Amino acid sequence: MSYFDPPRIHFGGKFFTDPSTVNNDPTHYEAKNTTPSPWQNPNGQHRYQLRSCMVTSAVDENGDVSGDPIIGSTVETTDQPSTAKIADLDVYQQSVPTIYGMQIKITLADGSSIVGTMDPAALNQVWFNAVLPTRSWEGGDYVQDSFGGDMNACGWYQSVVRFQVADWPETSSAILQKLRETTMMEDGAYLVSIKFVMDGYENVPQDSNYQLGRIVGTLGPVFQNEPRHNPGHRWMAARQWADTDPWNYPSFMDSPFKVDVNRKKLILDLANSICRKTAGGAPVDLGTLTAVATTPDPVVVELGPIDYSEFTYNGHAAITELDLSDGQLDVLQSASLSLVMSKTDIGDPKVLLEAESKVNFAAEIRPIRMMGDPGTTATTTVYISNNGAPFAGKQLNVHIESVKGTTPGATVPPTNPGNTPQVDGALTATITPSDENGFATVTLNVLKDPGQRTSELDGQLYFVILYDPDVTYPDWTKVPPAQNQVVSVIVWAQYAIDENPSWDKIQGLFEPYMKLFPYMKGQIDMTDQHTFNVFMMNPPWSQVYGDIPAGPLGINAGAIPYYMSRDFDDPMFMPVTRDLSPNKIMTIMHYIKNMQSAPPSSESQNKKA
Repeated sequence: MSYFDPPRIHFGGKFFTDPSTVNNDPTHYEAKNTTPSPWQNPNGQHRYQLRSCMVTSAVDENGDVSGDPIIGSTVETTDQPSTAKIADLDVYQQSVPTIYGMQIKITLADGSSIVGTMDPAALNQVWFNAVLPTRSWEGGDYVQDSFGGDMNACGWYQSVVRFQVADWPETSSAILQKLRETTMMEDGAYLVSIKFVMDGYENVPQDSNYQLGRIVGTLGPVFQNEPRHNPGHRWMAARQWADTDPWNYPSFMDSPFKVDVNRKKLILDLANSICRKTAGGAPVDLGTLTAVATTPDPVVVELGPIDYSEFTYNGHAAITELDLSDGQLDVLQSASLSLVMSKTDIGDPKVLLEAESKVNFAAEIRPIRMMGDPGTTATTTVYISNNGAPFAGKQLNVHIESVKGTTPGATVPPTNPGNTPQVDGALTATITPSDENGFATVTLNVLKDPGQRTSELDGQLYFVILYDPDVTYPDWTKVPPAQNQVVSVIVWAQYAIDENPSWDKIQGLFEPYMKLFPYMKGQIDMTDQHTFNVFMMNPPWSQVYGDIPAGPLGINAGAIPYYMSRDFDDPMFMPVTRDLSPNKIMTIMHYIKNMQSAPPSSESQNKKA
């Protein structure tokens, strides 16, 4: 299933991203805050690119492949039709940034290549203590290294890459050919599972590696009726961390694994699970790391040592395989897996442990945006497994938590209010029992207008928490639930489309965007009427963008309406931050259509809304 299965291709290198940072602070969404602090990258463009990436290894059903021309091939983003974009869901939820429109090209040494586009993917299981601390305060632990910030963070993305038939020609690589033959097709395209882990991101402008980080990833086949944004196998939970732990106790994060019965292998993905010595560096020294199976009796069976080296991290994306005997394979069908380190001076040696129940579940699409009109609905699916297999007929429950500064999992200081006055009762959620393939459907329904948190922060953020009624959970008001079991939902405020808006209204819609995304203001100042008029009228689409259909209301001219009418998942969509509701965008379109039908005077009449 997915990237765990052969044929498997591993790659690694650097990633580049430059999100704007002005919109990271909720106080910047106050109209009275006309001079927001810039943070480290006010002119960021929200681009996302792979840099200096190459295929480092490949695995088939017999193990590592040597001599295949895929090894050493370049893996790059094409920046076509535009550079991929990355954007947060909301200032109160910055842990699910989504990558849109990432086109990937793999080029062999002979010049042959394949090109595909990744479905939008959201960050998962991000943790901010993935680097061993390098200092400690007396009386308490600092719990981050001396550099701080995003350098300590680590997280993963999983999605599918769609390769059109014409973009995957025959190549000299047998492993690529095998992958093409193995994976499924959908809508005329080959689907390839992709999972990548990012860490060591440098966000200090004075550093030579500014806006760069480390990336390792894996490509593998896609099969019918499997999750596409989650591994879908068995999981080990990380040992608990306490703020009373000494500074040199490393932290850990949950790890997926698969028991491959046909190949008699235990396959572990540790890329996002073991603390690093330094940002983007080697894993901490755990001594010998041993895989152990414990039966309910309990009987403890050692399975063998696990390779968690830096070489395996960079060369195999930290996916390691362990051969299993028939007896070990049989034990693992009912036993719980754990990883135990030989070092005894850095906390509990059992660093990763599978729960006895072996029931796992995760939401597929976790960031969702909805209009605040009563009756608006949206859905997402949840994959539920039991002992690594689809769990049919399982009923989960849902709990809705409106997000404020004190909500566990919110990405703002606790002093920020968050909630709108009419937050309660605006959103409901239901979930079906899982079907024969393990999928349950969550349906979200807007009952009333949630309002706005400020005049510049639209709508309300909700955490829709999935939970198993047969399990006891920590208090969610104190401890955040697992990230892959939370659907983050923005319900925009109800907004009636104005078919005859004034310039003052249009200017007012764009003022927060220009303030919070300064780069755009440097390109086209949407709050200047003369500039807006020029770019809403020009150019004719056919002259610049080719033979494309007219946009909303029959509009077929103007750069502004062109970019604002792109598909939401298109990397060219504007606003890049994706925080204007559809009805506000349509109000802008009506203004443009009206002005194009009766062109305004060229004289600027700038007014403040």
